[in-house]
Amino acid sequence: MEMYLLGVIDDIMLWAQLLWWLWLAILAYFYYAWARDHLFFMPPLVLVVAGILIYYLVIEHWIFGTLGLIFYTLIFGGVLYLLPIFLPFFRKRPGS
Repeated sequence: MEMYLLGVIDDIMLWAQLLWWLWLAILAYFYYAWARDHLFFMPPLVLVVAGILIYYLVIEHWIFGTLGLIFYTLIFGGVLYLLPIFLPFFRKRPGS
C-alpha cells in the first residue's frame, strides 16, 4: 500500500511540474507577444526586451509576472465591462 501511495504522489508531482512548466511557457509567450506588438519597428529590440521581460517576470519574479498577466487581461480584455451586469445583485433594496 505504501509503494502504491508513493507512486500516486510521484504521478501527482509529475503532472504538477508539467503544468508548472506549461504555465511558465504561456507566461513567457505572453511577454514575448507583448514586446512584439509594442516594439514592432526593430526586431532585435523585440528580442532584447522580450528576453528581459521573460527573465525578470517569468524566471526571477514569476508571481509579479502572473499578476501582471491577470491584470492586463482584466483591464484590456473587456472583462471590466461585465461588472455593471452584476451590480444589481449587490444593491441593497429599500426597506430591507
